[in-house]
Amino acid sequence: MRPPLHLAACLLMLGAAVARAEPPEVEATPGRLVLGEDVAVEVRVRVPKGAGPVRAAASSGTWEQTRVEGGAERVFHWTPPPVRYPLWAVLAFWVEDGRAPEVTTVRLPLLGRTTLDVSTAPGAEVVVAVGDARFGPVKADGNGHAQVPVEVPPDATEARVLATRGTLTTDRRAPLEVPAARPLVAALTPDPLPAEGGGWLIIAGDQERISASELTVEAEGATVKPVDPEPARYTVQPRAATTDVSVTVRWRDAPAEDAVRLQGAVKPAEGVLIDSSNVFPAHGVAVPVPRTSLFLLGGAAFARGANGGPLLGLGVSVPLPVWHWRVAAEAEVGLRHASLDGQQGGTEVHSRLWGIPLLLSARITLFQRGSLQLDGRAGGGVLALSHHLSTQGIETGGIFPDAVDERRVRAMGFLAAQGAYRLGRWSILTEVRAALAPVETPSLRAELGGVSVSAGLRFVP
Repeated sequence: MRPPLHLAACLLMLGAAVARAEPPEVEATPGRLVLGEDVAVEVRVRVPKGAGPVRAAASSGTWEQTRVEGGAERVFHWTPPPVRYPLWAVLAFWVEDGRAPEVTTVRLPLLGRTTLDVSTAPGAEVVVAVGDARFGPVKADGNGHAQVPVEVPPDATEARVLATRGTLTTDRRAPLEVPAARPLVAALTPDPLPAEGGGWLIIAGDQERISASELTVEAEGATVKPVDPEPARYTVQPRAATTDVSVTVRWRDAPAEDAVRLQGAVKPAEGVLIDSSNVFPAHGVAVPVPRTSLFLLGGAAFARGANGGPLLGLGVSVPLPVWHWRVAAEAEVGLRHASLDGQQGGTEVHSRLWGIPLLLSARITLFQRGSLQLDGRAGGGVLALSHHLSTQGIETGGIFPDAVDERRVRAMGFLAAQGAYRLGRWSILTEVRAALAPVETPSLRAELGGVSVSAGLRFVP
């Protein structure tokens, strides 16, 4: 016996409700930003009571946190990217509960601020219109020059310049050079991806519906298949015995360097043992290629005798397209100090040693989960040192001259483990380092290496 048509329709609707999670309600404040002026956006996400964790991803910028649990309203904070040209930012939110995600997107216009130089009649009142916004009036000087500050939205291509003097008004167009930047956000869900059943690849952009034909999707360690050509929906199935997957997404007409690169950990099936010591966990959000960063470290070195002392290091880190961007090349300049105050017979001896290490190193990310990261570092270079030795007393016996100044350059190498906790563009660093830097001169034998403990900050400009 066939069920009535209306009953069959109800069953289909119920099945769809079970298969997909409810899309969250999202409210962003402010709804538009002026780059360089507005600092952050607060996003309130409302979900049904008892809903699972809410995940967030963005086409650019940084999140304070990308996963929030508990409560009917979840609050996220997003910081725009450190650029000055106008562009669109796409923010995506979904509930992660094991079902096919329903994504809610917010598109935020990021306005660039610039100054237009206008040449017109001396004393004219100049008004510049960009879209529906008007800026000015600004009075031209005696040479007919006027500078008008304007705010440019991401879809603007030209400005309208109105110059009025008395009863005469001139109206002309001025092109606006806005870089072509098409936003794209992508993320893997759930995190980690289950080995059995797999997960989904979430994609959103500058329009409501994106066709799979507009995208290029490549994967390592998993099979990615579109389930709907429009809008584009993809499933992600990790391959057997895989501990992590890598997915690259870009617009088909965009260069490879504009691609969004994702890494995701794989959760083994129950009863299956997989060596996960080298798993690189999922970032959980779509991020651009990692950017160059600066770091500052300060601490103390511990070595035998009087070789210990304070140290300071300032460096730059450049990510490399190696091993899914887990490797970075670094350059560091530092400062190391050691001192000795003693007595030889009736003579007081005072030794002051300053070293300036110039080091090149490689940093490899060994573990990352959310804002936490653990890196290994190895490198070497040269140590430029300055030694000042002075004596005071009457019984030198020819052992020490009254004063000695020495300068040498020696080799130095080190191994280190570094932990980081990311807070937006800043990261708090702690590092334990073992270094080897033997120093020997006619009046000195020292070791400026040893074991050191440092703390500091990393900043992404």
